[in-house]
Amino acid sequence: PEHLIGDKDEVGITCALVPSDLEGVIQNRRHDPMGVPFYNSPLEGHDVIIPISNIIGGVAGAGQGWKMIMQSLAAGRWISFPASCTGIAKLVTRVTSAHTQVRQQFGLPIGRFGGVEEPLARIAGYSYLVDAIRLYTLSAVEQGEQPAVAAAIAKYHTTELTRKIVMDGMDILGGSGICRGPHNLLANVYTAMPIAITVEGANILTRSLMIFGQGAIRCHPYVYDEILALELDDIQEFDEALWGHISQLWQQFCRVKLLTITRGHLSLSSQPKEIRPYIRKLQWASSWFALMSNIVMIMMGGQLKRQEKITGRFADAMSWLYLGSAALWKFEAEGAHKQELPIVHWVMETVMSEVQTALLDLSRNIPCPWIMKPFMGAIKLSFQFSPLGQAPSDRLGHQAVQALMCNDEVRDRLTQGIYLSEHPDEAIGRLEESLSLTQQALPIVNRMKAHMRSGQLPKQPLSQVIEAAIAMNLLTREEAHLLKNAEAARTQAIQVDSFSLKEYLMNNPTQDLKTNSIRIKSSTSREIS
Repeated sequence: PEHLIGDKDEVGITCALVPSDLEGVIQNRRHDPMGVPFYNSPLEGHDVIIPISNIIGGVAGAGQGWKMIMQSLAAGRWISFPASCTGIAKLVTRVTSAHTQVRQQFGLPIGRFGGVEEPLARIAGYSYLVDAIRLYTLSAVEQGEQPAVAAAIAKYHTTELTRKIVMDGMDILGGSGICRGPHNLLANVYTAMPIAITVEGANILTRSLMIFGQGAIRCHPYVYDEILALELDDIQEFDEALWGHISQLWQQFCRVKLLTITRGHLSLSSQPKEIRPYIRKLQWASSWFALMSNIVMIMMGGQLKRQEKITGRFADAMSWLYLGSAALWKFEAEGAHKQELPIVHWVMETVMSEVQTALLDLSRNIPCPWIMKPFMGAIKLSFQFSPLGQAPSDRLGHQAVQALMCNDEVRDRLTQGIYLSEHPDEAIGRLEESLSLTQQALPIVNRMKAHMRSGQLPKQPLSQVIEAAIAMNLLTREEAHLLKNAEAARTQAIQVDSFSLKEYLMNNPTQDLKTNSIRIKSSTSREIS
């Protein structure tokens, strides 16, 4: 007002620090974001006056608010969300990999059943990928970059993949996952996951508009120059940009053709031989992505930004290429541990399958004139007869789970950095102690089962034949003690929390016995309260 900080009537969006006790500031309402206790509330201000010194950056910071907001959001996208989601992913991996060895059904750990093994493979693979995204994106930030598009990819995919990880973890834990209490390690993160999906750029918005649409024109070597030349009516500049664009398109077409014929073998790579095939596939897939992007931008021009399903599919292809690069970078940067290769193979098979799906869906759905339809049909045939990849096989999923469950080094590396209590009175400490005792007792359990199969011991629960085994010198007192401790710890670790009615009402003060009364109409029309 009154040109106090310059000659302009409108300086633009400005960020300032506003003390909550200033006159006119109203802060008397609170949101309840899924029960998670972080400060979030609607604010009102009526005729609030603040000193100029409260502007962030002083007078020079006036009008710089939008830039500040975007930088703040970007920091959340490339630092906060990837870090918090990685922590959640590692927690779920740690819990489920222990639970599936401790929890038994029909005398076997549930991790040996195919139905449980399938989501456990996803948990291991996605956790590796989420951590890779975090580290790969931070490596760019650490070098002084501000990768806005990479930050959007990191935010979108760390939250989406972690949501899937948590869902799979809940499925595996079953009843102990859905019943709140001191034993439950996943209920709170399950409840909170929609917050990460929604805030700092909702994921629908991020995928549809930001990842591909945000940089498609400005990152292109010729399109922005073409638009600028048209606006300035500069024919010479437009001709130079246009012919450069046509030349680039022809080069991309030739590259795609050669890489498709050789299935990527013309591309060169100096990476470890275990991951070299994936490097070639990523280069092959990226050539397809570049060609299809160019074709669509030429056909649709400025209309492309309004085709959110198309830009969303381009975002999918671009994101998974980035994710694949991150996973291979992580594997090499951390020493190329061969024990982790089954998980890396599972991740890269998933990556190439997702890229293939996104590009194939694009070829089916791009609105194009009749003259381009034969070309789009040729693209579909090319993907069908020379696919970029396919989903991981059941055998590969089994190998990934075995790497997680049978190798403590892999499990520790995959979950390093999270808080792990060693106290048996805490849920995670109790579970870890149970796993340790179960693993120590496993050779003894296998020996006892062998004695049962041979007829030396009756086929009964182990707890019922321990004394008989000791009397027959098939088991020592020390081994019996270990078996009993392991079984007690295992039983305690898998308990589902339950409460007396009084305890339940104390923990849930909003519940009311009167409002929770149930009325059942019996077959004789008699009402029972």
